[in-house]
Amino acid sequence: MIKVLVVDDSTLMVKLLSDMINRDPELQVIGTASHGYEALQKTKTLRPDVITMDVNMPRMDGLKAVEHIMSVAPTPIVMISSLTQKGAAITLQALNLGAIDFVPKPSGYISLDIEELTTEIVAKIKLASKIRVVRTVKQSFPGSSQSKEAKKLLTKRTETAFESALRYTLSQISPASLRYEKVVTIGCSTGGPQALNEILRHFPLDFAAPILIVQHMPEKFTEKLAELLNSRIKLEVVEAKEGMKLQKGLVYIAPGAYHMKVRPERTISLLSKDPTLSLPCPSVDILMQSVAEVFGKEAIGVILTGMGNDGVMGMNAIKDAHGATIAQDEETSLVFGMPKMAIESGCIDSIAPLEKIADEVMELVGM
Repeated sequence: MIKVLVVDDSTLMVKLLSDMINRDPELQVIGTASHGYEALQKTKTLRPDVITMDVNMPRMDGLKAVEHIMSVAPTPIVMISSLTQKGAAITLQALNLGAIDFVPKPSGYISLDIEELTTEIVAKIKLASKIRVVRTVKQSFPGSSQSKEAKKLLTKRTETAFESALRYTLSQISPASLRYEKVVTIGCSTGGPQALNEILRHFPLDFAAPILIVQHMPEKFTEKLAELLNSRIKLEVVEAKEGMKLQKGLVYIAPGAYHMKVRPERTISLLSKDPTLSLPCPSVDILMQSVAEVFGKEAIGVILTGMGNDGVMGMNAIKDAHGATIAQDEETSLVFGMPKMAIESGCIDSIAPLEKIADEVMELVGM
């Protein structure tokens, strides 16, 4: 039996979530909390296997609660977030602090239709219960009690990302940035934000290839992911826009609710989700297949932590085009699903721990 602690300041949401969870014979709600401080105390006394955590709460919000819990009583946490700019930003910070995954509420703070997500919530709780979490050190992060200097840096970098996105869309681009041979594509899902930060922070400002990323996330969350990464790494990160030209040293995040492809003229194409297809949106396969077709042997595919098999066909397409393929190893993957499926398909050239992937990519790019 998987023991669950439900944390939400809405009595109605607590009841809806608890009823939903208790209906599954493998799950049991052993306690509830209405704010982060209470969640911290009950985590210590009840020792749940998994916590579902609301974002916006009085006394101590979900972000601070994750930070404290992961530093004193590490427990798998699934964030229950709102689909707002603020909710997305806080949720991504929570993932960075150690939360396992998140589920966006379908209709805001009080989501009476939360039961539509029963299958997803139950699946993510079960997955989270199998993941070994480790104690983390309390840290400063955007939105908390960080220094004024750090906040100014974040604001400056975020503004730069938006200005850059506009500039690239208008094709006001340095000709030198369009001269490159290799292109890097990265696909990830659960555990992806932390993995991306670990890899991208090693790349220098003069990185000699474009980097295209599909991270399974809904709208608003991908924009905030781009902002978060942009504040932490040397390279410039943007949420991809229709028609952008690929430039070396620029990181493109596929926007939620759109599939991202590369056209033969090396520009970004965004496609709306087809409701008749069961593919995740954005899809790793769709991006990598287009990159393989356009770049052939110059394509580099990297598949990281995540659940499911998205990326298997894409990585095989890159391999068939004589490009290079790298998979994250089991030991460093939060969820060894996507890499495992790609490895078992026989298309992977190198299986590497997370901390070694950047070095392998830079060697392939010729740096």
